[in-house]
Amino acid sequence: MNKIYTLLLSMLVVFGSCELDLAPENTMVDETVYRNANTAEAALLGAYVRLNCAIAGAPNDQNYYANIGYMYLYGDVGTDNLKAQSTSTDVLAMETSQYTDTQHEGFLLDVWRNGYNAIDYANNIIRGVTEYGAYDETLMRQHIAEARFIRGYVYFQLLQLFGDQALMGNDEGLGLVMRLDPYDGYDPDIIITRSTNAQTWEQIITDLTECVNDLPESPSGTVTERVRATQPVVWALLSRVYLYKGTYTNNQEELALARDYAQQVINSNAYTFSNDRSEYLTNLFPYNVYSEGFTQPTNRSSEIIFFQSSRLVEEEYQSGIYQYYSKNSFYVPDAMRSYYESGDIRGYNDTGSEEGDYLLAQGSSTSNPTLITSMKYTSDNTQDYGNDVIYMRLAEVKLTYAEALARCNNVVTQEAVDQLNDIHQRAFADGSKPELYTTGDFASVNDFLEAVLRERNRELAYEGLHRWDIIRTNNALGDETMGAVPSNQWNAPVPNYEITISEGAIQQNSGY
Repeated sequence: MNKIYTLLLSMLVVFGSCELDLAPENTMVDETVYRNANTAEAALLGAYVRLNCAIAGAPNDQNYYANIGYMYLYGDVGTDNLKAQSTSTDVLAMETSQYTDTQHEGFLLDVWRNGYNAIDYANNIIRGVTEYGAYDETLMRQHIAEARFIRGYVYFQLLQLFGDQALMGNDEGLGLVMRLDPYDGYDPDIIITRSTNAQTWEQIITDLTECVNDLPESPSGTVTERVRATQPVVWALLSRVYLYKGTYTNNQEELALARDYAQQVINSNAYTFSNDRSEYLTNLFPYNVYSEGFTQPTNRSSEIIFFQSSRLVEEEYQSGIYQYYSKNSFYVPDAMRSYYESGDIRGYNDTGSEEGDYLLAQGSSTSNPTLITSMKYTSDNTQDYGNDVIYMRLAEVKLTYAEALARCNNVVTQEAVDQLNDIHQRAFADGSKPELYTTGDFASVNDFLEAVLRERNRELAYEGLHRWDIIRTNNALGDETMGAVPSNQWNAPVPNYEITISEGAIQQNSGY
């Protein structure tokens, strides 16, 4: 793998940067790149790097630098999970949905451009391999399929952020600018306007459902290699897509698809769910502070479905989230500390005992030492390194399956309760586990759904998901100190630059 990634890094320099309004600086002829399997694969891996940069960012000194992972942070900022520091104006704007020109010209434009940058890389691969590929046909189809997965995944990330009430059943609301061909530069005579949310959803689902059969049937090798798409990866993403799309309107057909895709992942036996409490700190979120040589974490959990590895090339591509540790921009508020039961390893050790490490803890002892943070990301951001960023894992799929089962059947089944128990029980030490849930513990389906959503937040906090769970279930964003955020501002605004350069053809979201 390292040889491929070394080739990838050299090709990233060749390809340069390409933004939504800037032509790509390709100096290598497409025919040369996409005719050969090795160079085509290197270009594809470059698209994965761009996906990671768009979602979770990269360290500041890299040629393929993308801003810190705002797209990922949006999943928790603005909820009770994370609180912005008063000096962090960008994160405060994400909380309040009050964006200044500085944010429009800064991180909002970066998030938009970085997303479309990854999409353009995928589009180039789809076009290039289709037109010029002259290697094994099965491998060519796989490369195209992986590029379509990248395109579908990034469009989904952009839609939940910028689509005007896209998670609230507003199919006629403005979605995204749909680019399905390589970008050749800004042409004022050819301006693509925003498609509707419905059209954007359709393209995302088309990309994912049409790519899946050309992908490997299951992950191979070590967990470290789960940085590329396989069939179960696409199933897991489709289960999330349909859950997000179908919840607000209680669309039974879409919720059934969320249930079925989640079940396919669980039944595939491609991933292993450990019920060992130590799994969190040893394999899912290992302590990953810098050591000489940037060595890989010794073990990674077999629960991981798709993730960004912090050590793809040990001394050349140190990637991943690294801003949590110091608490300079945001921190975990007391409300979240009290959200967990005593003894829950995902929470904070409030027992006063030396029982061991927990996932909410002090982090840096010198920077904001009275505050706590998430130890899912333990790197000190004074260094140029980061942590693994998990995009999909089996715990999410199990909770999706439990929720979709209840929403589809309108009854609390033992099968759904079993999934909830698996997640809830694992967080506690042997001998101090809570009583198992039974179907009789829930007076209604709604009671069960509330328990599942609580567990989703406890389990998946700081993994870029909670904001979207709040929106799709019509629960308000905001808190007592900053006030409620109007529902038509739960999504971010389109950067003003895109509206200006299109002379208003690209329209702003309704709340802005």
